[in-house]
Amino acid sequence: MRRTPFLFALCMLALANRSQAADLAPVPPPSIVAPVPDTELRITPFFWASGIRGDVRTRAFLPTVSVDVPFKDILQNLDFAAMLAGEYRSGRWGVLADLAYVAVSVEAQRNFIARAPGFSSAEVKSRTLNATVTGFFRFYENSGFSADILAGGRVWSASTDVDLAIAGVVSLSGGTERTWVDPVAGLRLRANLGNGFGLSAYGDIGAGSSRLTWQLRGTIDYSFNENWSVSVGYRHLAVDYRSGSYVFDTALSGPIMGVSYRF
Repeated sequence: MRRTPFLFALCMLALANRSQAADLAPVPPPSIVAPVPDTELRITPFFWASGIRGDVRTRAFLPTVSVDVPFKDILQNLDFAAMLAGEYRSGRWGVLADLAYVAVSVEAQRNFIARAPGFSSAEVKSRTLNATVTGFFRFYENSGFSADILAGGRVWSASTDVDLAIAGVVSLSGGTERTWVDPVAGLRLRANLGNGFGLSAYGDIGAGSSRLTWQLRGTIDYSFNENWSVSVGYRHLAVDYRSGSYVFDTALSGPIMGVSYRF
């Protein structure tokens, strides 16, 4: 009978030592989960239904021609067009780029007015490339709004041929190609309206090779899912470049629509 309390005490002592040993066992450190990088790559083919208005002069012996060609005339006489935009962002820093190339041949009396007497008609063949590349920094962001400041450059490459008829009998022709680059700075704003809808606004301005270049763009955006989205809005892009007798003082404006894929 005396052995029972003794055995019970031994069992309790063994259990206490085992519990103390378990308490003293090293605890493994908590696993560290690497944060998911906040990166985004977006490609956007777009369609810009742009008309063109302004003044063009290619040679010293030709007068300046005032151009006013609506989009429907450009579309009817379009030779080729390509338009693409892209964006890469990592955290608050990123890069924006967009490119538009349009080749068109228009022959009309009402679309072109030579600033000299005696000229009755004109034909203009134009191949124009403009590309804007900017870096940006997102200086403000919350759940429903973001604001980016941008700085970069815009390159223009314009090849223009002008044929002018004098009294419908004699024809004068002249063409030239010019390429120039302007530094630009701007701002981009985005607002989330909920249910997949949003608003975007973009503007930049610059000068350098040209006297002035600037653009404004506003769109209504809709996201179908995390990858696909569509935007519809309006864009205006202007440049005033002069070098010697050459003049390219034009503005392109019209509705714009793009479809974006986010990788």
